[in-house]
Amino acid sequence: MQEEPRQVSQVRLLLVDDDPDFAKIFQISLMADKRISFAIETAQTLEAALKILQEKTFQLILLDLGLPDSQGLETFEKIVMAHPEIACVILSGTDDEALSLEAVKKGAQDYVVKGEARGEMLARILSYALERHHQKQQMEELNERLEKLSFLDPLTQLLNRRGLQRMLSRELEISGREGANLSVILLDLDNFKPINDTFGHAVGDIVLQEISKILKATIRTTDYVSRVGGDEFIILLPNTRLAEGIHFSERIRLAISQTTVVVAGGQAVKATASLGVMNVNKRTASVDSLLEETHAALAKSKQSGKNRVSAGEGWKPRSDSVVDTLRAGSCFRSVKQPILDLLTEKTVGYEFLSRTNIGGFEMPADFFNFSMENNILSMVDQRCLEIALEAARGVFPASEKHVNLFPSTMAKLLPEQFSKLFPPVTLCGAYCVEVSEQQILGDPSYLVPVVQELRRRKISVAIDDVGFGRSCLESLILLQPDVIKLDKRLVMNISHDKNQKEMLRRLLAVVESLHTKIIAEGIESREDLETLKELGVQYGQGFLWGQPA
Repeated sequence: MQEEPRQVSQVRLLLVDDDPDFAKIFQISLMADKRISFAIETAQTLEAALKILQEKTFQLILLDLGLPDSQGLETFEKIVMAHPEIACVILSGTDDEALSLEAVKKGAQDYVVKGEARGEMLARILSYALERHHQKQQMEELNERLEKLSFLDPLTQLLNRRGLQRMLSRELEISGREGANLSVILLDLDNFKPINDTFGHAVGDIVLQEISKILKATIRTTDYVSRVGGDEFIILLPNTRLAEGIHFSERIRLAISQTTVVVAGGQAVKATASLGVMNVNKRTASVDSLLEETHAALAKSKQSGKNRVSAGEGWKPRSDSVVDTLRAGSCFRSVKQPILDLLTEKTVGYEFLSRTNIGGFEMPADFFNFSMENNILSMVDQRCLEIALEAARGVFPASEKHVNLFPSTMAKLLPEQFSKLFPPVTLCGAYCVEVSEQQILGDPSYLVPVVQELRRRKISVAIDDVGFGRSCLESLILLQPDVIKLDKRLVMNISHDKNQKEMLRRLLAVVESLHTKIIAEGIESREDLETLKELGVQYGQGFLWGQPA
């Protein structure tokens, strides 16, 4: 016995027929059935129907194939091509049922012969048609999800081998046709087995997921990243020369080595990775051959002490030249991002951010991590401060100027250096030194004297990146910052995440007693802006108002 169709509160139906008398009879007939409510609109031509469908939403179309401006199956095909999401039932005469059956074969849900179905029967036919269309859509969505899942690694949601093979074949075809470069990185985590043995496989899985997040955050939109084995990953880089692939690999290696995964019980797990890089050619047309070729480069990294990047024959590391360029200091420039009053959206200050012209090391996360590893962080950090302050001198004095410093650099600055670096407030306006909470390691009391010296000179202090990662009230209480800057990971997409919103609400309640200015970073949408205003956050910055320039 056939089940009753799902009951819909009201069905919006568009009747497309050039006979106004039939349209009236049809509407009266449907109104006779009280179980299903139909909201009916009519159109007498295909052109009029397509216009109405652009302006309004419908669940069902009842379509006559013989219209003044369109005849036969072409009428149905044009409707379906424009609106495949709407169920369609054909209106048929007694002499053209064969044509209606053809339309059903091409995707119409059913057909109704004029004059033969009325009242309850007509309502039932239309209701079943709507149900069948709904089931068809669900099946298509399910098949699409299953198809997608067949290409993904279930733990990390990265491409699996099958997914990588599809992308590799496509990119090799493009590379051969256009003569473009194609590079590949094989990444293997160092000493991953001891992590599993010490903390258990559940923690090992968390580490793999965190590494996957780093890879997804680092790659370009045109790149592909895949998990091909336990702790092995492959990154495919279209339109990338080998030298660029080397730089890119360094960025990934540094990002992983600087990441700490905090697991249950507060234990910190650190991981490093070894990477091998090479060009892809027709010999490496399969994932297996790709692994075979890149394993030689990866082995060099492992044999050289791990946490390294190696490439094929003929390549020599250029890290020394990057260090020399950073030491020279001429590669830096400063860009500024406005800080706004969220209620008026007027600019009240600027944050000055550093960039370099070194390929692969343009952004702070890249060149600062590299500098830290090569023991030149303080030198580079101070040079970036000088460049930022130089740029800030050209900004209107009424705007507060925010600059950044690592805690380690900040602690080493002498009082006479402050006098040299920062001009008097009366000449150039107010300054604010930002220090990231994530970079304050251990007891923050070593920063208290330098914070006091800054305040004596009427320079504000901000704790940056608060609310995510290693958040600690100790830093906020001891240093008593003038400004707290909310980490962008706590801000982005907050309008769509109830847990995130509640987390921020609680954080704001905790820091309210400190009487500090709150600035939200990473505002990228109007929805997030409205949520922040609702929570009482007064100041903010982000890509919603443009890129730093």
